[in-house]
Amino acid sequence: MENVGKLFGIDFEHFHMGDNLRMAHEHPAVDIVGICDDSRERMEWGIKNFSIPEERIYSDFKACMEQTKPDIVILCPATGRHAEAVEEIAPYGTHIIMEKPFASSLAEADRMIAAMSDNQHLAINWPLAWHPSHITAKRLIDEGTVGR
Repeated sequence: MENVGKLFGIDFEHFHMGDNLRMAHEHPAVDIVGICDDSRERMEWGIKNFSIPEERIYSDFKACMEQTKPDIVILCPATGRHAEAVEEIAPYGTHIIMEKPFASSLAEADRMIAAMSDNQHLAINWPLAWHPSHITAKRLIDEGTVGR
């Protein structure tokens, strides 16, 4: 299988980082090149669950970005820091997956979009969109089988 890319997880303030890292860890074409948070304690479960070696654990996002040069960064900061986090990471040219919600205001969403270049993707993680029952319900509605 072709390598999808090098992935880095930054900010463990939202608990969905665990789900995101688990999916990345289980994907044969993704290499978790590191994790980063200013609190080692918040990362401990990820370090243990995914056998993250010490040289891939960071407390400084700049160091991790410069040393690992990831293709994709998963960001899970507190909602009030979403715009700031994207503005910090976007200059590195990586694609970004941001934990939901998109932003805490329209102005912050606009800042996030403006920070990204035309060569980058910004995706908002909404795990319920992947749930098989929701996919089936959407298909049935689109087909006109149920609802309007």
